[in-house]
Amino acid sequence: MRTGMLFALLFFALLLSEVSFFHAFSGNLANIPVMIIAGMIIMQRVGIEEGIAWFFALAVIRGDGIAFLLAGIGPVLILQIFTTRSVYALLGFGAAAYIAASTIFLLIGGLIDQLIGTSILLQHPVIHAIQELALLLPGLFLGVLLLRSIERRILNRFAFSSSP
Repeated sequence: MRTGMLFALLFFALLLSEVSFFHAFSGNLANIPVMIIAGMIIMQRVGIEEGIAWFFALAVIRGDGIAFLLAGIGPVLILQIFTTRSVYALLGFGAAAYIAASTIFLLIGGLIDQLIGTSILLQHPVIHAIQELALLLPGLFLGVLLLRSIERRILNRFAFSSSP
């Protein structure tokens, strides 16, 4: 119960910071996928169920089709290919999952555009996907470094000291 409440608080705090803080920047910094970075780290390091819930909530709240596809593709990649919890496995998982999800979303979006005449894609979807991928990989690396430093600080505070 407490873990779910903490994840909900973290979800809405990161969503608020992404929407209000990072989108205030100009250029490529406005496209930093903070919520996708956090979801991938949670899926790989915390648990697959929590990561699926994170991406489903992101897909419902933001209407993000790539997040919906990541909820389905991510567990398969983690369980079958990227089974270790190393930083390299996270970077590989992030790149493979995002490339697969964005490619599927671009194909479905193009098909819907041709069949129905309504576009669910942005104006320049391929450029946007490449920019997000270019920001995703360093973001995953920095996110893991930040998470490890927070874990060390918390564990050092609550660690048992040895008797002299």
